[in-house]
Amino acid sequence: MISRFGFVLLLMVSLLFAACSIVPPRAPAQSPTSSPTPTTPPAQPTEAPATTVPEEYRGLYEELDTALTHFEHNLNQEWDGHQGQTVFATELAFANGNIGEWLLLPQMLDSNRILLDRLQELGIKGVVLSIKYPLLQPDFPRSAEYLEFYKDIAAECRQRDMKILVETGAIFSGTAYSPIQVDWSKYTTESFLDGMRDQLLLIAKEIKPDYLTLTEEPTTQEALTGLKIAPSLWNSYVTSALNGIDRSSGIRLGAGMGSWENRAYIDGILQMPEIDYIDMHIYPLDRYGIILDRVLDIAQDAHDAGKAVTIGECWLYKASPEEIVAGPGIDGNVFNRDPFSFWYPLDARFFDSIINLADATNMEFASFFWTRYFFAYLDYSTETSSLSVAEMNRRINQAANANVKEGILSPLGQHYQQRLSSHASPN
Repeated sequence: MISRFGFVLLLMVSLLFAACSIVPPRAPAQSPTSSPTPTTPPAQPTEAPATTVPEEYRGLYEELDTALTHFEHNLNQEWDGHQGQTVFATELAFANGNIGEWLLLPQMLDSNRILLDRLQELGIKGVVLSIKYPLLQPDFPRSAEYLEFYKDIAAECRQRDMKILVETGAIFSGTAYSPIQVDWSKYTTESFLDGMRDQLLLIAKEIKPDYLTLTEEPTTQEALTGLKIAPSLWNSYVTSALNGIDRSSGIRLGAGMGSWENRAYIDGILQMPEIDYIDMHIYPLDRYGIILDRVLDIAQDAHDAGKAVTIGECWLYKASPEEIVAGPGIDGNVFNRDPFSFWYPLDARFFDSIINLADATNMEFASFFWTRYFFAYLDYSTETSSLSVAEMNRRINQAANANVKEGILSPLGQHYQQRLSSHASPN
């Protein structure tokens, strides 16, 4: 029997969105220049799930395995093995703005405290707060309460010496990932960007995060709002925000894009001296891991321009290049693949690749998105493989929530914990 608290928490978490759910455009395939060489195998957790790959996923599994192998090989050519001082982090799932008014329930602060304690035990040094627009706008219902909630969350993070990176962007209104309804047709491009800028100024003034990302995933913002915003307009918006933010608290300001998006979205931002860091969201690998290779190139360009590099979100996107077609879309069926335990070896390798990528490029901050898989997986079966998106979310959230309460880590959580414990500690 689920307690009232557990039931409310379960319902709340089921509304969490997938930040990469706007399907990225397909990148052109490229052939590797040399044969892949496996990297040193990661340390194995004490208990690992059965890893027999079902027939229906065997081809995809092998394709993702090959992509990771190619990237590991390419990274080894660029990296001397030196560990950096990256703050490794995760999304604070119970504070995601897409949850809407569930955030304002009396028990939500306590549930976030518990989750923060578990993340601290895991060895995580930072969190991402996704504060969606227009939650903090003065004319938005209960905006003052949302602001107080995030100020309280920020205080809880600071008590645990956790770095805070805040992202914003359009709330996932009109999708299965948020109950909030926003009529985007009432917005013009100008009013949307002006409102986003004003919310950023308020976040900087009142919440004072360590990192504030001014823009991310521009094509996702367009898909959600129906607005067309050229790269030049995004650059003007970033400049306007930079000019208005009080930086006396030591806040670092950045901007970025999804690793699959057009480079034009950040080429102008790279030239802005006021920008401290370039932020990336990493999801699909494409063939031969070329999207991860692209991040290496962008990181080098950022460093050449005197900028730091961060990863605000990343996860192993379990779709083939043929499934990732041009144009926006929300496909919960792709995310229905994530909960199965047979993915664990690839998830662990993806974590290793991101950690090594962060070391190789001297990243300041790197965050993994799907916090719930640190605490639970589901086993694949004839029954679980046919679950609807809603039922799959209910099952995995129920398992993860129970383990958060008890302090039980999944094999992936154990793997992340082991990597963090052996990694150089940030200053």
